[in-house]
This record gives sequence, structure tokens and C-alpha cells, in this order.
Amino acid sequence: MVEFVEDIQKSGYQYLVEKFGKEKIKKRYQWLYNQMLDFIEAKDLEEKVLISDDILCHVIVDYFVDIDRLKEFQEIEKTQPSKIYAYTVFWLLRHKPMQITIMENAPELTFVNEEFASYLIRELLFSEPDAAPIMENQREKVDNFVDTMLYYFQYRDFSAKNIELMILAFEAGRGYQYSVNYRKSH
Repeated sequence: MVEFVEDIQKSGYQYLVEKFGKEKIKKRYQWLYNQMLDFIEAKDLEEKVLISDDILCHVIVDYFVDIDRLKEFQEIEKTQPSKIYAYTVFWLLRHKPMQITIMENAPELTFVNEEFASYLIRELLFSEPDAAPIMENQREKVDNFVDTMLYYFQYRDFSAKNIELMILAFEAGRGYQYSVNYRKSH
């Protein structure tokens, strides 16, 4: 991983290290790598899936290239979580750093990268408020959203922009519902 940042400095992407700093790039790599490991362990896939360091490095470089362009073009000072997750997920889905290591029939692993991308977005969307119970009469709507998101990543054309819009729409719906609930209670 240390070589990764040195490789960036030797490549045409040295400006990324100058703009974002070695530590930020290393931390983003390590955060994403750890998220992937947690997912692999939670799904008990340690013997079936590995993380390609080389491919993950491409994900990180492409993410920072896009964020740099966005910051400059849109005059953004601080990148919002919706953009961070959208662009990270987009490049994860494009490059597919999780690699299947078994040769036998394992159709359940075909979309492991898409499942991880969905997992990552769910982590963001369902983190606030923490452990909020979903009312049973609303569970079908939430489950439909999650299932459709995974299907979308598996079979539809996507961009970082429409992934970001999906995240923002979900957050807007949550804000709207909070407003309705607040109004009813006062």
C-alpha cells in the first residue's frame, strides 16, 4: 500500500498526492479495504473472494481524479458524503476489485462487487438515526428500495451522478418524513 502512493507520485497522477496529501489517499484506501474485509467476513467469503490491491488502487485513483475535477468545476470546498459514496461506488462497480478465487460453480458470487456496493450505500443511508426500527407496514417499501438498488447495480446502466441522486433522494424522503412527523407531534 505504501508503494501505491509512491507509484501515484511517479505516474501522471502525482498532482493527486500534492492536492489531497499522502495521508488522505492512504486513509481512503485503508477505509475501503477494511469495509471490503468486513463485508467478506460477514458473508463468510474468506475462502472464495479476495481483494485485488492493484484494482483497488485504480478505484482510489479514479475516485480522487473525479473528486478533484468536481471540486474545481463546481467550486466545492468540502466533499459531501453523498458524493464520496456515489463516486466510490461508481468506481468499485466499474473496476470490480473483489475477485472470485474458486473455480467451481458459485453463481451466488457472480455479483459480489454489486452486493458490496449496495452494502456500502445501505451503511450510509441507514446510519442516521442509528438503529431506527422500520415499522412493519413500511418494511416492504424499504426492502423494495434495497432490492431495486442491487438489481440496478447488476443490470442497469449507472453513473456516479445518478448514484448520487439516488442517495440524495433517499435522504430527502427521510427529511420529508421527519418534517411530517414533527408537524403531527406539535
